Amino acid sequence: MRKPNKIERLKAELSPAEFRIGSESVDWGHPTEADRFYLKNFGLYNSKLRPDTWMIRLRFDGGILKTGQLETVARIAERENLRVLLTARSQMELHDLKPGRVYPLWQELRAAGLTSTQVLTDNLRGILLDPLDQYAPDRQIECTPIMERLHRRFVGNPQWIGTLPRKFNAAIIGRETPSFNPWGQDLLMALAQKEGVWGFNLYLGGKNSETAKNADIFCTPEEAETLFEAVLVTYRKYGPRGSRAKTRLYHLIENAGMEQLRTRIEEAYGRKLQSAGELRMRSSTENMDHLLPIQRLGRHGEIDAETLLQAAQKVRNRNLTLRLTPHQELWLFNPKKIQNPRHSTLNTQNLPSSILHLPSAPKGSVTACAGARYCPLSLWEIKNDTERLPLSILTEKGISVGFSGCLKGCGRHHHSDLGLVGLRSNAFGPTERALRIFLGALQAPDPAPARLLFYAVPERAIARLFEVIAEDFDHSGYPKFEDFSRHVLSRYSEETLMLWYLLRQLDETTEVTGKLFFAGEEKALREALKTLPSYPKERLGTQEVISALSHQLWDKTVRSEE
Repeated sequence: MRKPNKIERLKAELSPAEFRIGSESVDWGHPTEADRFYLKNFGLYNSKLRPDTWMIRLRFDGGILKTGQLETVARIAERENLRVLLTARSQMELHDLKPGRVYPLWQELRAAGLTSTQVLTDNLRGILLDPLDQYAPDRQIECTPIMERLHRRFVGNPQWIGTLPRKFNAAIIGRETPSFNPWGQDLLMALAQKEGVWGFNLYLGGKNSETAKNADIFCTPEEAETLFEAVLVTYRKYGPRGSRAKTRLYHLIENAGMEQLRTRIEEAYGRKLQSAGELRMRSSTENMDHLLPIQRLGRHGEIDAETLLQAAQKVRNRNLTLRLTPHQELWLFNPKKIQNPRHSTLNTQNLPSSILHLPSAPKGSVTACAGARYCPLSLWEIKNDTERLPLSILTEKGISVGFSGCLKGCGRHHHSDLGLVGLRSNAFGPTERALRIFLGALQAPDPAPARLLFYAVPERAIARLFEVIAEDFDHSGYPKFEDFSRHVLSRYSEETLMLWYLLRQLDETTEVTGKLFFAGEEKALREALKTLPSYPKERLGTQEVISALSHQLWDKTVRSEE
């Protein structure tokens, strides 16, 4: 058995639930490494790289919050001059807290009925639901009651505070077409049907760089809470606790295998598990919520106190409902207008005139991580840099973008049509801003993460790459980029796609190579690409060819001479 990591050794000395938060027990200006770990269990975050600045993350399971809670957060943010972020887990973060204000503000938030418990580190994080879980016409199971029971069972329970080997993300989806991609979860309960009964299929082991895998387990809504706990009990008991880099549920599955994990879950469950039913949750790219009368607030996850107060006032005046969403937005809507069955036909003749101005197809979403303004791990100022990049080339065509400031992947770059990671690179001249590119995430029925396309593309050259990707999507004839990814891009190796898009940017592909590309003929395409003028004539390995073409395309000295 491997030696426990330093965090596990801390837990053995003092359980997180026994840690006492107070003005005397913590030196807020100079917290120890142990303090930082324990405080994260209660939503209080500080980095040793920025010791004078703190963050509080608030928990809203399912993104559900009350108007009074929103007003409390807004007034505190306004009074304390704090920045507010909306996260991709439907949570809120208060940033820029000074050391002396952390504990008083944490107490004030608790007194107002807000919690920050178990939103960071080795805990069951905020549980994701679809933002329209209770109201969407295509909802077959209302998941909010399940989530509320899970919240009561786990949140604030000393047995579960900080006792997991690593963080644990979960989503429960009862809609046929969810509004977001839920496949990057440690645990996903996805809408399914078996022998005419609606329930969930269980998928396990997703994370920022992987999609959850089929556990071959079906449960009814009544069984969901018990099955959920059985998975957590199994992970807590058998999960690896060695290197922190390899302690997620994904790594337990990698080590033990899904079959053995299923056996252990069955032991914890206490009775025989049912095999999986028919998956009825489809891809979020089929979602049509953009046709519904929803006001969406938040700029790539940033929102100011004034906007929050205005939203709260509007909710009170018009009897609207609030939801924090995985889109890093705050939604305001009238439930009666969402529940109206005529919306589910998606026939514009049946839609109210007040929303007929909305587009018939959704624009591609942009998920953006916190960025360097808020996170010391990020190399880019992601929130602002989304405005600098020519992303409209993609989003106008419904292509989703995930933008992360580092490889940890908080911007969901592995779970988007096109993923970006902000870098610094000297590969093509003096050190400059560059982007790592990922392409083609897939969802139901055969989910897969986006694959690496390029290790580093200079920011100055990114527009041309976006253009040729968008052009190929147009020429493919597929209505959704995910269809293009599934039927064309996924048929090629990463190396072939690198070659194709390097030569596309050099304007040297032909009608013949284009036909071969869309036909998915990898071997024939590779041979045809070798006949193009820029393809090196000397005998080189594929990686050497890719390197040569990359330098031909992006070297500063070469381009300036031209």
